[in-house]
Amino acid sequence: MLSVLAVVLSASLSLPSASYSNAALLTSANRHVRTTDRYVQQLLAEGLDRSPTLHALMGGLEATDVIVYIQPVSELPGTVAGRLLMVPYGGTGRYLRIQVALGRSPSEMIGLIGHELRHALEIAEARDVRNEKDLVMLYERIGDRSHEALHQYDTAAARLTGQRVQRELV
Repeated sequence: MLSVLAVVLSASLSLPSASYSNAALLTSANRHVRTTDRYVQQLLAEGLDRSPTLHALMGGLEATDVIVYIQPVSELPGTVAGRLLMVPYGGTGRYLRIQVALGRSPSEMIGLIGHELRHALEIAEARDVRNEKDLVMLYERIGDRSHEALHQYDTAAARLTGQRVQRELV
């Protein structure tokens, strides 16, 4: 049985420069940000066209060992709009799953995706994070713990990144 630890996260604004085309970030067989959902694919395309920050996040992830799958869901626990889960894997890569709750405007959804992708980049930059325990230890160090649930964190950097992405869409 596959086990995952739901850790709700957020992230920082120093983004690596990316020189990837939008087409490569959306369709390359080896891309690091993936989805099987047509609506999320449309949101990513719109975000890449209009948000340099989202483009930098996705480009930055291309240079890492992290693969991110984005999945829309009808609802998440409590007041959570998005969350990131670490998927256990015994290989050399690291796999993350982002879940975003539907029911928001496209610009809010793209901002939320940017917020969660910033968390993915935080994890990618912490090469020692290989499992759930490491993930919790990372966010105990860099995150702000929610009082609503155990292992629910956010960072100022992710909050700012999500806001920045959303502003760039206007």
